[in-house]
Amino acid sequence: MARLKEGTEYKFNVEKELQMPDGSEYFIVTGPDNKKYLLPHTRYSDYGIKAGTEIYCTVDRINCKGEVFLEPRNPWYKEGKKYPFTVDSIEDRTDFRGTKQDIIVVLDRCGNKINVLPDPSEQLPAKGTVLNLVVEKITKGKVYLIKTSRAIDDPNFKPRKVYSFKIEGIAKGLDDEEYYIISDQFGNRHTLTKHYYEYYGFGIHSTFRGRIVKFNKNGERTIEPENPFYKPGDRLEMKITHFTENANDKSYTLDLLDEFGHKHCISSGAAPEKKSVVCRVVMIRKGRPLFKVL
Repeated sequence: MARLKEGTEYKFNVEKELQMPDGSEYFIVTGPDNKKYLLPHTRYSDYGIKAGTEIYCTVDRINCKGEVFLEPRNPWYKEGKKYPFTVDSIEDRTDFRGTKQDIIVVLDRCGNKINVLPDPSEQLPAKGTVLNLVVEKITKGKVYLIKTSRAIDDPNFKPRKVYSFKIEGIAKGLDDEEYYIISDQFGNRHTLTKHYYEYYGFGIHSTFRGRIVKFNKNGERTIEPENPFYKPGDRLEMKITHFTENANDKSYTLDLLDEFGHKHCISSGAAPEKKSVVCRVVMIRKGRPLFKVL
């Protein structure tokens, strides 16, 4: 079978539980590609996963080393669906802009605490109040919730779907980094680190398509715009402008130039035999294409 793809759900066989020398525990699962993968036991201990059973997992992401991270199907909640949650407390927090923010803390089916942003126009709920909340995202066993009024009003909304964004302006953050201020097609605002995407040709009022690739604990979302030059799976033949041998591991560092005039630097296990090399785009993170030599 072809290699696993990000965002796709597959069936896995649970082989056994494994304890590492440091005391950490994992489930060992085998995928449809007949490869074995690890699931951290602590994240999914409430899921009822047992050796000898089958479970469904979504490929949450594949990193630049080709490592696959799986997200088992939650037995109680589905992304994009609405469920009742009981308010446990109201707490004061500081958001990613450094502003004090009231947070509603609710409990899930297993008693885990989940933070929810309230609507500024609404009175804060009392402890014990039952709220109908939308499951926005489930990753690393953690459920992310939003008020129904904050949910994306789109009957076709699906997690990991590509959406339209518009650049509204440029601002300097608390870290002195410059950010694009962007809005999505539903009026929500986000930030995008400017230096990662300047070569995309973005300007004020530019529009682009992208998807949410990460939900941070502080409520901020990480947007990955579609790259105008590369797509995962693309094959490119690039000119080798220079290469050096790495004495430590006998690998080689190749300096490359592609058809768009962009420079890249990759590692290879062998010295190049030609003046060019064919590579595949494995993934794109923070605007940067990551290549594998074919």
